[in-house]
Amino acid sequence: MTLTLNNRSQNKESSLTQALQQIQQLNSKIQELEQQHQDYVQKQQNLIAASAEICISPIQEVQALRILIYRGETGCRQYLRSVLVKQSQASKMTTGQIEKPALSKRAKNQGFLQNSKK
Repeated sequence: MTLTLNNRSQNKESSLTQALQQIQQLNSKIQELEQQHQDYVQKQQNLIAASAEICISPIQEVQALRILIYRGETGCRQYLRSVLVKQSQASKMTTGQIEKPALSKRAKNQGFLQNSKK
């Protein structure tokens, strides 16, 4: 009889120990997920701030936010890069037209080839 009671109490203790271990595992997983979520939120906030700095018009900003929502971080970063490239090209065009007429790629390549033959 005593042996049976000891076995039952040992089984209960091992069950409780297993339950405690599972609770600890779940708590650590929850902490990990919370950290991942905080990192995600921080990245989103950084992208929103970057889009506010990069985008010239409100329409571009709204488009960046839409892309962020529907396509995610990667899509938004691609869009913002394309906006930066367009802005860079536009500024080069305006400064190039003021300073000197732009040479075509072919003319530039011809000049390079002629200089390299010398």
